[in-house]
Formats: sequence, structure tokens, C-alpha cells
Amino acid sequence: MNKRSIRRWITLCFTVILILSLAVTAAWNYYHTYSHILEESRDAAESCASLVRYSLDSWDIDALMHASDDEQYRQERSTLRALSRSFDFEYLYIYTVDPETEVRHFLFCVASDDDKENVVLRERYLGAVADEPLDKWEKALLAGEREMQMGKVSTQYGDDITWLVPYTDGDGPLLAVIGMDHSIAVENAKILKDFLFALIPVVLSLTMGLLVLLILLRRRILRPIHALSESMSRFARDSSVKPEPIGICTQDEIGEIAASYEKMTSDIVAYVNNIETLTKERVETNVQLDVARRIQYGLVPEKTALDGDGFTLRAMTQPAKAVGGDFYDCFRRDDNKVCAVLGDVSGKGISAAIFMAMAKTMIHEKLMAGLSPSETLNQVNDALCAQNPEGLFATAFAVVLDPVSGRMCYANAGHTPPVLIGEVSRFLHPDSGIALGLFEDAGIVDGSLDLLPGEGILLYTDGVTEAVSPERMLFGEARLLKELAHFPASPDAAQESIRTVKEAVERFTEGGEPFDDTAILALFRTAGDAWKPIPVALSSFNEVKKAVFAEIGETAEARKILLACDETLTNIVSYSGASELAYCCTKEGDTLRIGFRDNGTAFDPTAPRTMETDFDMLDMGGMGIGIVRETASSMEYARRDDRNVLFLCFRL
Repeated sequence: MNKRSIRRWITLCFTVILILSLAVTAAWNYYHTYSHILEESRDAAESCASLVRYSLDSWDIDALMHASDDEQYRQERSTLRALSRSFDFEYLYIYTVDPETEVRHFLFCVASDDDKENVVLRERYLGAVADEPLDKWEKALLAGEREMQMGKVSTQYGDDITWLVPYTDGDGPLLAVIGMDHSIAVENAKILKDFLFALIPVVLSLTMGLLVLLILLRRRILRPIHALSESMSRFARDSSVKPEPIGICTQDEIGEIAASYEKMTSDIVAYVNNIETLTKERVETNVQLDVARRIQYGLVPEKTALDGDGFTLRAMTQPAKAVGGDFYDCFRRDDNKVCAVLGDVSGKGISAAIFMAMAKTMIHEKLMAGLSPSETLNQVNDALCAQNPEGLFATAFAVVLDPVSGRMCYANAGHTPPVLIGEVSRFLHPDSGIALGLFEDAGIVDGSLDLLPGEGILLYTDGVTEAVSPERMLFGEARLLKELAHFPASPDAAQESIRTVKEAVERFTEGGEPFDDTAILALFRTAGDAWKPIPVALSSFNEVKKAVFAEIGETAEARKILLACDETLTNIVSYSGASELAYCCTKEGDTLRIGFRDNGTAFDPTAPRTMETDFDMLDMGGMGIGIVRETASSMEYARRDDRNVLFLCFRL
């Protein structure tokens, strides 16, 4: 590898600085000199024009047009030439402009140079005509402008700055134009002269500064750094032997580097002498972590799938370290109810994993024994408080679902609110309770709701909502709910909901390492057939009849079921005021479930009747409701999203 000298680098930097300084100096000098020369030229033009006006006031312009051989004309021409030389103008001329034809008629034109004077005598004599198009500054004077005008013109002799001054009789019309040309070449020569005078001191001072800097650099920096480099090379070849002292005792940054280097070599030698012991301990630790990881995956698999009649469940976990504290559990009890738990232990690592194993095992035993979610969490809390010397705690959410009726009982021990997924997903906000292991007598209570076919609940740990983006923003509950809003019902809804959340978090964190453990569990009630819209009319009964016959055939039992369906449909069409109506018909085992959903007035046919029904109320559905109650094995009613949802269950 080619070495890059610091001295060469500093020389290169100095050269760049010198070039930039010269460029800035040249630009500033040009601007300053140009402005100064332009101002001097303006002042000279104003002074010269004043003297020419004074002379013109004593002349008769019309008479001058015929006085080329007149002695006075020649004297005045000599005077104008003297003025041109005095004010350093290349040309001085006076001409009139015909406003109709825009043709110039020259009265005088003199040049300060003798050769150019001979040219203008031939080309710009008295009465000479120039019919070239007028410049914009000449048009301005012709239009009435009375201020001095400046312009730049290019001729065969070079570029000039032209000053044009109007000559008028008081406020009268334009009588003549006084023109003065100043050579730009002269201006550039002055700029070059000033630039050289300004550049030489800069170059000399910067060059002297570089020489002084290189001398100081060699004595105070390069030699000590070279000594450090040689010592480092020797130490790199044999790190077990401490190098000899370098002998740099300066009270500056180089001295601090040398002292730090000597201390570092002492520490490295000590570390190298103990590296074998450290490596052995690290290997033993890795073995222990690998064993703990395998044990944890045995208790909490990375992925789990559990399906049965009327439900589907999926779960996953992802520790932030080798082992973590997030956990889940799911199983079916002997009464065919589905139990699911998701929790989060404080802390990470092996201690959190051990505490997690204790909590998960106890929760599993209590739920399997048939206890409700609240009874389970309260008893586990008391047990953990009695066996918690490290002061750890865990949040948990427990669920017990009856897949036949859809009744879901749940309890929360300080965990994040779950998402109830349906046609319009929303957060479920039960009594939050307190985390397990903090205080005895937690007082955790049960909550319940009815899951409709196709609905589900998603449990998650704070590794989802507290995921951090590269911009240091949190994923948050609002973004989680947005990802799950209007989630479509499907046989794979549980798996799809977990995949949706996991991919959303990965996109949000842009594939970064997880900051916290993550666990997600989704439990859905089997959707069955999708809702089928039908007209709000009695004729829709034929559609329901076809569906029932398709499921169980044209039997006497089917006709009895259809009688209840007919009464229900008649009540909805006649009394609910609904404008939308849908139904579904599914067979689950030996049970036929028929559902009706409408957007009519809220009415719960399963509610207990508080008064005797007389004959005046029979035409309002009272008798029909009675027939339905006697025929159906069970009735389930819910008011969801401003709709009546009624399920009739018939045991076949």
C-alpha cells in the first residue's frame, strides 16, 4: 500500500487555499476596480458634458451645419479634442437625431489619438450621416429622457463604454446628443495592474507561512508520529511484550497520544495474558445460552398453529436476545373450549426466561383445571408474589373461547389492549388489572363478549407497539389498528393477521434489530359461509329455504326450522324498518346455524319479556317470537355496527 505523507497532504491543502485565495482576490479586485473606474468615468463624462454644453449654448447649431471651413469651427473642434484628451476619452462627438427618420447628423467628432483623428475626419465630418438603427439609450433620449445614458458598444477598434448626454433648450425638445467613448481596454489594463499589486503580497505571505508551518510540523508532529508508528509496528508483531518507552514528554496533543498509547499497550498485554481464560468463559456462556434457547423454544415454540371445529389459532414469538420473556400458550380443554394466553415478563435474558417458565406453567395448569381467566390470573399472581425474590413481574392476557356459542371470556393483568378484528376492527379495553407478581390480592376481573363467525381477537406484546423506526418514532397503537382495519374474513384470517402485523413492524423499523421481545397470538372463530344480502321482502324466504334444504335436505325437521326462519324474517320485514338485510346458513357438527343481519331498529328477541302478551300484541311479532324460541335450540343476539345480528341454532 502506498504511503501518503502528511507533509504532502498539507502542501496540497496549502496549494488549494492559495488558489482559492487568488480567485477570491481576483474577483474582489476586479469588482472593486471596475466599479471605481466606472464611477470615475461617469464623473468625467458629467464634467466634460457640462463644458460642451457651455460651448453649445454660444453656437447656432443650424449655422454649424454649414461652417466646416470656418475658423471658429476649427477652433471649437480643437477645443473639443483637448477636452477628450483631458478627460481621457477615446472619442468625443456631437450629433443631432431626426425624430422621424431616426437618422444621425454629426456636428463634431474628435479622437484623442492622431491616427483615429484622421479616420473620423474622413468618416465623421461635419454633416456626416449615420443611418444605423438607434441604440436603446439613444431611443430613451429621443423619447424624452433627460438623464445621462450609459451603454457598451463594439467597434472595429475595440469595446468602448459610451456616455450620452442630451442637449436641450431648457425644457424644450432634444437639440443634440453629446457622446463620449471610454476604452474598456484601458480599464482592463488598470484592473490587471491592481490585481498584480494585490496578488504579490498574498503569495509572499502564504509562501512564508507554508515554510514556517512545514518546519514546525516536522519538529513537533512528524518526528513524534514516526516514533509512535515504529513502536506500534513492533508491538503489532509481538503483543505479549510491552514496548520500550517512546520518550515523548511534550505538553500537547502528541504527548497525550503517546501517554495514552503506553497505557493502552500495558492494558493489551494484560488482556492478552488472560485471553485464554476469557475465551473459555465465553464458550461456557454460549453453551448455557444455547441450552436456555432450546429449553425456551420447547416451552414457547417460535410458531404454533391450532385448529378445530369453529375456531382457528396462530401464534409466534421472536426474542430480542438469545432468550426472552415474552410467552404464549394455547390448548383445548376437555369441555372443547379453547384457552389462549399471551404475556410479557419484565426484563430480558435468562432470568426473565426462568420467571416466564414459572408463570406460563402455572397459568396452563389453572386454565386446564377449568378455572375462569380471572380466577387463573389471581391465583397465579398470589403464587408468584410468594416466590419472587428478584422482584420480577409479568403482564398477561388470558382468553377462554366456546367455539360453538362464540362466547369469549377474558381477563387482563396489566397487558396491552387486544384488537377485536371484525368488519370494523377496534381495540378491546377491558379492566387493565395489575401485573402478576407485584402485589397480592390483584382483584383481576372477567370480561366477556360474543364472537361472531369470522371475528377474532389479536393479542400482542409491547414489542409491536414500541418498535422504533430509524427516525426514533414508535410504531404505536394507532398504526397497529390501521393495519388491521376492515380485515377480511377468511379461513386463513389468523395467519394473515399475524403476517400483516409482523410485516408492518419490519417495514416500520426498516429491518433493524428488534429492541424488545415480540409475541403475537390471533384467535378467530370460524367464519362459515359469508353473509348473503337479500331484499327486505317476504319473498326472500325462498332464498333461505333453498339454503336450509341444501344443508340438511327436504325433511320434516327442515320444515320445522323453516317455520322459525319464516317468523323471524316476517318480523324483520314488517316491524324493523330495515333497508338492508342479509343471512347466512352453516352447519357445524350436528348444529345448523342460521343468521339474520339487518340495519333496522334495535330489538333483542332473546331478552326476557316483562309483561304478558295480549291479543293486541300478537300482530307485532309476539307469537312469532314465541314460535322461534320453542323451535330453536338456542338464540344469540348482538347489536354490532348499528345492525341487529341474530343467530338461530338448531340441534339436528
